[in-house]
Formats: sequence, structure tokens, C-alpha cells
Amino acid sequence: MHSLMLKVGNFFFRWRDTAFSLIFAFAMYLVTRPEMGLGNTREEWIITGAGLFIAACGQFVRAFTIGFAYIKRGGLKKEIYAETLVHRGMFAHSRNPMYLGNLMIVTGAIITINIIYYYIIALPLFYFIYLSITVSEEEYLSKKFGAEYQTYLKEVNRFIPGNLGKFKKSTEGMSFTWKRLIKKEHGSFVVVFAGLCLCILLKFHFRHNVSWDSCMAITLYSSMGALLLFQIVSAILKRTGRLEPKPENL
Repeated sequence: MHSLMLKVGNFFFRWRDTAFSLIFAFAMYLVTRPEMGLGNTREEWIITGAGLFIAACGQFVRAFTIGFAYIKRGGLKKEIYAETLVHRGMFAHSRNPMYLGNLMIVTGAIITINIIYYYIIALPLFYFIYLSITVSEEEYLSKKFGAEYQTYLKEVNRFIPGNLGKFKKSTEGMSFTWKRLIKKEHGSFVVVFAGLCLCILLKFHFRHNVSWDSCMAITLYSSMGALLLFQIVSAILKRTGRLEPKPENL
């Protein structure tokens, strides 16, 4: 099983963005099929709210992590790579806080989509892929950092944050950097939540006959427009160098 997870992890480390995008793109088609839905309109509202809340919590975890300390999760040439072992900020409490955030976002998104096949197939698949990627990274880091990483393995949980009472100590001398957060995160944030807005719009129209000009639809149009504006402004600020953090905050 370990060798299988290493192979799966190394493969999806390179192709995860493509694979995950295809899975969610297919969901956009499935939500237009009324027979795929679960529950009545009232239950759909509750499920949608729960899914969005979990996804927002996952985004908060990612934002909190990046705001204090950022590490490249894209590796080098799409292969696992690390120059240093980061164990401050959220990384002092979870070895993979970014992946924890991703798993929460994925879970929230699949709950929002609310299709039985995604619960029984896509969600377990996502979890297995992320666990496999994590195992592959741990293998690489163990070989590169040796005893230092082995100590880190023993002291810090893989996903679930621990020792949060010591967070002040783990961020001592650090500051939350909004510029770095917006620079690194604006693209994925906009794609995920604009996609969820579109998904909600489609599923309520096709499953529950909510009109395109309803208050809910107008709210979703406005939300997608605001996200698009945020993306444009962030991209301009990034291109003009206005999102570069001060050297002490890198």
C-alpha cells in the first residue's frame, strides 16, 4: 500500500490541478440534471449553507497559513521539492495546513454540489489522492532533512492542528502579511468560490425551478462579479509589483 501511495502521490502531485478541474467541471454538467439532486428545496438550502461554510473555513485555514508563512506546494518543475523545512506559524501545529485547508474546501464543495456519486466516489478519491501526495512528500522530506524531519514528524500532527495554545509562541517575530496572501492566493480563491456560485445558480435553477432573475440569482451574479473584479484588481497589483511584501515578511 505504501509503494502504491507513493506512485499515486507522485503522479497527482504533477497532474492534480488538471484532474481536480476536470472533476469539478463535470459537476457543472451533473448539477443541471434534476434526477441527480438529493432532497427538497428547503433541504437543498441547508446543505448548500453547510457546504459553503466548510469551504470558507478551509479557505480561512489556507489564508491564515499563507499570511504568516508560505511554502511552495507546486514543487520544482511540478516535482516534489523543498529548500528548507518550515516549522513556524501554522506549520508548527500541522505539518500540512495547506492540504488541510484544501480538504475542507473540497469537502465543502462536494457537499454544495450534493450529488450522491460525488459523495461515494469523488470525495473518497480526493482524500486518497491528498493522503498519497502527503505520503510522497514525507518520503522526500525524510530523505532530504533526515533527523530534523523525523523530530518534526513526532512533534507535529499530519493534518489536525495541535498545541494551538502555543500559537503566539510559534508566530513570535512574525507578522501577518496581506500582500503575500493576496499575491499567492487570489487566483485559486476566485476560481473556487466563483465556481461554487455558478454551481449553486445552476443547481437551484435546474433542480428546483428557481428563475434566472430571482433575488438569489441576482445575489449570485453580484458575487461572481465582485470576485471577477477582485481578480482583475489583484492581477494588476501583482503585475505592477504592489503586492511584493517587505523583505522581513518574505
